[in-house]
Amino acid sequence: MATASYKNILRNRACAIVMSDNWILLAKQQAPTRKDPIWMPPGGGVHFGESIQSALKREVMEETGLMVEPVRLLWIHEFIEKPYHAIEYYFECSVAGGTLKLGNDPERESGDQILLDLKFVSFEEIKSMNVYPEFLRNSMIKNDKIPLDMTHVVSGAGV
Repeated sequence: MATASYKNILRNRACAIVMSDNWILLAKQQAPTRKDPIWMPPGGGVHFGESIQSALKREVMEETGLMVEPVRLLWIHEFIEKPYHAIEYYFECSVAGGTLKLGNDPERESGDQILLDLKFVSFEEIKSMNVYPEFLRNSMIKNDKIPLDMTHVVSGAGV
């Protein structure tokens, strides 16, 4: 299983916040850290020698079929749930092209894909969904929006 290679190492992940009015793009995944599927912004690992912006564009294209341009870094989130540890960089992104469609993870075998669904979700829908990371979900529920006016480091559990 490909996820074994992510155990007991520090991983860097680039994640996209793609908004359209009061809707946010989320990908449904069977994350290795959760029993049930979760919804989270698209994104994934940064390869050695790859810039974080290039990784962001590549990962979003692989998962969603969309070409994005990073606008600005919003949050840095540290995820620790042993044996997994990741530093996640969340970028506000604009869509520059492509067609929205569920993609795949090329690092995984075809029968071992974790991507299950993809859609724009309203902030109202998020209240009844299993959305991670928790700081993002809680902020959207509390404020009915994403706090795009602040950049900060968030620490704690959450994929």
